[in-house]
Amino acid sequence: MNYCTLEDILGHIPESRLIEITDDINPSASGEVNATVVDKAIQEASTTIDAYIGKRFKLPLSSVPNVLKMVCVDLVIYNLYERVTEMNVTEGMKLRYSNAIALLKRIADGDSDIGISEDDQEESGFNVHVETPTQIFTFDSMGSL
Repeated sequence: MNYCTLEDILGHIPESRLIEITDDINPSASGEVNATVVDKAIQEASTTIDAYIGKRFKLPLSSVPNVLKMVCVDLVIYNLYERVTEMNVTEGMKLRYSNAIALLKRIADGDSDIGISEDDQEESGFNVHVETPTQIFTFDSMGSL
C-alpha cells in the first residue's frame, strides 16, 4: 500500500523542482516529471512506514491516515533529493526526515495515535488457546491403589 501519491508530492514542492530531481537520466531527459522515479520513491517510503507500523497494525491498512501521508511525503522528498548528488539536501529536509522517522518509532511503540480503530491493531503477545482434555484418572476411577 502506498501512503501518498504524486499529487501529494506536488502539493509540497513545485513541479519544476520535481522535474529537476526526477528527470535526470540523460540523454532520455524529457523535461517532465519522471513518474517512474517518483513511484519508486513512494514505494520505498511506504515500505519503510510498513516496517515500523507493521508490528502494531494489521497491514495493509483499510485507509491512509493523514499523519502517515505526511510522513510519506517527507520521506519521498528527502529520498528524491538525496538520489541526485548535485542537489543539496537542506537542513530543513534533514530535520523533517529525522522527525518523520522519530514519529514512526513513536507510532510503532504505541506512544502516538494515528486515528486507527482498535480493530486494525495487531494483538500483542501470544494468543494461546488450550483445551483441557477430559480427566481420565480420578480418585473414584483409580479405586484404592
